[in-house]
Amino acid sequence: MLAARQDAWHRSPRIAHPLASALEYLLASEPSRLSIAEKIGYGSGDFASNLFWQMFSIFIAKYYTDVFLLSAATMGTMMFVTRLADAFIDPMIGALADRTHTRWGHFRPYLLWMAVPMAATAVLTFTVPSFGGTAKLVYAYATLSLMMIAYSAINIPYSGLLGVLTPSSAERTSVCSYRFVMALLPVFIIVNTALPLAVRFGGSENSPAGWQMTMLIYSIIAIALYFTTFAMTRERVKPERRSKGSFRSDIKDLGHNRPWMILCIVGVSALAYANIRGTVSIYYFQDVVPNGNAYFGRVMTTGAIAFILGVMVTSPLSRVFGKRNFYMASMALSAVLTGGFYFVPPQNIDLVWASHALISFCAAPTAPLVWAMYADTADYSEWKHGRRATGLVFSAASFAQKFGWAIGGAGTGWLLAYFGYLPNVAQNPTTIVGIKLMMSFIPAVGAVIAVIALWFYELDEEMVTRVSKDLSDRRAQDPQSTSEPDRPAAQHHAAVREDAPRVLQSHSAFGSSSGSRPVMQPLSPALGTHTPLISPQERAVLRSQCDEILRTGIHGWCFSPYLQGQGPGAPVTEQQIRARLQLIRPHADWIRTFSCTNGNEHTPRIAHELGLKTLAGAWLGSDHQANVREIENLIRIARLGHVDLAAVGNEVLLRDDLPEHALLGYIHDVKAALRDIPVGYVDAYYMFEKYPQVTAACDVVLANCYPFWEGCSNAQAGACLQTMFKRAKAAAMGKPVIISETGWPDKGSPLQHAAPSADGALSNFVETVRWAKQEGIKLFYFEAFDEPWKAGTEGDVGGHWGLWDANGLPKYSGTP
Repeated sequence: MLAARQDAWHRSPRIAHPLASALEYLLASEPSRLSIAEKIGYGSGDFASNLFWQMFSIFIAKYYTDVFLLSAATMGTMMFVTRLADAFIDPMIGALADRTHTRWGHFRPYLLWMAVPMAATAVLTFTVPSFGGTAKLVYAYATLSLMMIAYSAINIPYSGLLGVLTPSSAERTSVCSYRFVMALLPVFIIVNTALPLAVRFGGSENSPAGWQMTMLIYSIIAIALYFTTFAMTRERVKPERRSKGSFRSDIKDLGHNRPWMILCIVGVSALAYANIRGTVSIYYFQDVVPNGNAYFGRVMTTGAIAFILGVMVTSPLSRVFGKRNFYMASMALSAVLTGGFYFVPPQNIDLVWASHALISFCAAPTAPLVWAMYADTADYSEWKHGRRATGLVFSAASFAQKFGWAIGGAGTGWLLAYFGYLPNVAQNPTTIVGIKLMMSFIPAVGAVIAVIALWFYELDEEMVTRVSKDLSDRRAQDPQSTSEPDRPAAQHHAAVREDAPRVLQSHSAFGSSSGSRPVMQPLSPALGTHTPLISPQERAVLRSQCDEILRTGIHGWCFSPYLQGQGPGAPVTEQQIRARLQLIRPHADWIRTFSCTNGNEHTPRIAHELGLKTLAGAWLGSDHQANVREIENLIRIARLGHVDLAAVGNEVLLRDDLPEHALLGYIHDVKAALRDIPVGYVDAYYMFEKYPQVTAACDVVLANCYPFWEGCSNAQAGACLQTMFKRAKAAAMGKPVIISETGWPDKGSPLQHAAPSADGALSNFVETVRWAKQEGIKLFYFEAFDEPWKAGTEGDVGGHWGLWDANGLPKYSGTP
């Protein structure tokens, strides 16, 4: 037998790319390892399923043509109709499993619930009724359909269980190796005992009673094995609560999961390849190979041993070459050898024997690899969309596999009829040539299609490892997170350009812009328009807390070096940059800059000299030549080693300065030039929801989150900020999220419920930094120094956001 069942359902080494070390402070996880006992326990389920599957794959066509006495064409049509109809049920079963909640988990309960129905329908399928004619044909359709539904109802949850045993892609590949070794054991049983048992209980190979009793024995064994899998496994991967969604949204996510769609094409093609060759094997040995019945069991047994050996080398070799590359090589070699099988003389049993074993060995890795890759696409879907639908991913994959099985099974029947096959008689030369083609060139076409399709599969090992780490990081940091509802009319200010004026505009969360002073609804219910008065004692406590925060340091400051009388476009000197950085150096680990021209390009170097890390920004606007200078300088100083994170543009989309495709071009240019440095883009948090292609292009999401500009009261600012961060995180496709700007002004006019005040600015700073530290969130506070020039563009609040004034003096008496 060429392959074990292929319709059931990242790499452990760390990322080799230099970017991994640069992102290490953002990403960290360790995969969960499984015991050998649990891997064997999981594999027992495939042992059980393959007692049924091998009977179906190897003998069901022969059973229907030679025992049930259906014509080959009728059998082929029935195979196509029943298997295709069953395939449409698979996604519903998977979605149901995802939404099943018991004390045993999502998937394990089905091993208990469906074991007996699976066994019963299998026995009925291998039972020949006493009536004939149309009623007999209806019975065949009905029992085969029920058996396939029962098979789906137990095997799809069983396959989905693989995705929740462990978050480690490498461990899942290892589990798949155990699984498929266990899946091969039934081959030894079926090919060596099915025909002898049929003869033992029925008196001949074509006895209905013999086949019925044989299936009953296998079914009893399978029930015990399913119960074993239930007892020896546990579900460990708990999807985030926000992964709950409608069936429609799950289907939509699946439709946008390009790697999964490619694997479906691979699955259809590969299973058509395996099924045609596997199903026709019994015909080949009985009707083409001289005295083939005497060799069939032994040749199939040798092929199974070769297959097991091939599966055993899958895990270590896939670690070296990657799952995708190793699959392509294995399937390509299998295609060549399978095509060459046509030229093997049937009378040369030794060559037939050796050829079959070699093909089995080469094809073996494709079975566990494709299902391990399906598990990776389940991770990819959660990483990209924030929802996990493991059961649906695997059931929809099973749909594709069953479609391939339908093509293979139906194709076998139709081709046998085309080549003139007749049951229980010697076959004519045309039929013999046809059977040889069905063992060689015809299935090889499916293998070639699988190789071509997988060429376009983009989840390489580096990407899989990163996705796995990102998901582990998300689960560790936010295990109970829930999705935030979309809030209407979330407004935001336009960006402050460091070399051009900032324009205050009204922007909704859905991207609308009025161009006038905003009239805004707060994200959270405001408790009052003005900041509550605090006592002198409370103010003293706040200042003491501020002092302590500054002594220990915050993550980072938003930094501009402008002095009194300076503004965007004015040249800045290295001396003033150094003097300003000296003031804030003891109080942070990072600084964020906004421009790489007019002297600002010196800031990252000087910051490094003073022991500060840098998030260096290139300012982008509507002037292409100015953008080019910014980008060139950013790349130059980064290559000199002065940039730790690179930001390509600041609120460009919010201001509508550039179209999305132009911004993406700049981002890709910088990423291509700076492969060792994480590259991101800065914008209001909700813009990453609106522009997923920009989000996807970033290594890190840099989200500006301003409760003030959305009219939140100071009392509700913390809740607003947390909501903004959660929305940015949900939109980030699993990528790291940094709050690139947040703050509160101490003077100026109120904006709805948001009222500037010194006490409010101080309390906002203390509470915001405390929250960020407690949650492990990277945050750049806006800002270090007041910038009076902003008063003309942002109104009277514009120049009053700093913890130091424009002269570099602390604004709060307790500030060092």
